[in-house]
Amino acid sequence: MVDALLNRIGLNRADLAPDLDALFTVHRAYVGSIPYEDLAVQLGETGLLDPAALVPRLLREGRGGYCFELNTVLGWLLTELGFSLRHHQAVVGGEGPTNHMALIVDVDGAPWIADAGLGEGFLEPIPLEPGTVMVGPFAWTVEHEPCGTWWIGTHDLVTFSGFRMDEDPSPVSAFEPHHRRLATDPESSFVKTLVVQKPGVDRITTLRARTLSVVGVDVREKHVVADEAEFFAVLASEFGITRRDPRLWSLAYAQHEAFTAAAAS
Repeated sequence: MVDALLNRIGLNRADLAPDLDALFTVHRAYVGSIPYEDLAVQLGETGLLDPAALVPRLLREGRGGYCFELNTVLGWLLTELGFSLRHHQAVVGGEGPTNHMALIVDVDGAPWIADAGLGEGFLEPIPLEPGTVMVGPFAWTVEHEPCGTWWIGTHDLVTFSGFRMDEDPSPVSAFEPHHRRLATDPESSFVKTLVVQKPGVDRITTLRARTLSVVGVDVREKHVVADEAEFFAVLASEFGITRRDPRLWSLAYAQHEAFTAAAAS
């Protein structure tokens, strides 16, 4: 499975040693090739956080996953390539129950944050040390808080303020109840709304129900896709997803109508 996944993201195992250059290469390729999406949640197809089940999905129809799924696979891939890493529970937005998994990868005695599961996140790993780091034109902040947690702050194009990460690591099994909650709770944003995202070098592209938006250094665009044909064309052209399940359009259409009605009331 390792070679198949590397082929999916355009890499060759023979070119990758467990060093900092390879960590950056794998991170960029993985985030750049595999979309953040909640289609499995929308279709009721969510399974365990098991690479043996998740990797085959990523190898079909240009598919991806959401935070727990994408970072479970990224962590597995990096481990298979010889990296040493830890999984940490985190909360996007900073307050509430665990809703995110972050990876800390140790390279030459220094910890780096690897994260493919934010949708609007960084293309390259960032150092786990207090300060501000530029990833392309975007500034990310890292703060070690007095209580021992870490706060990772986002830039102004991201729709959330950041995420708070536990200092102590957790096994992947500890994320399973949070994964089930986010995938099945009617109040979960992943259950309520179809979302597909892909961060780029200077922009973030998002499909939320029927609304396609692109925000970046020099771009601000928003467009409501007109019909089922355009919906699937956008999934393919913008995100590389080729699955054409009519249920996805039905869900996106209904969600958009509900949002429009609520906004008008």
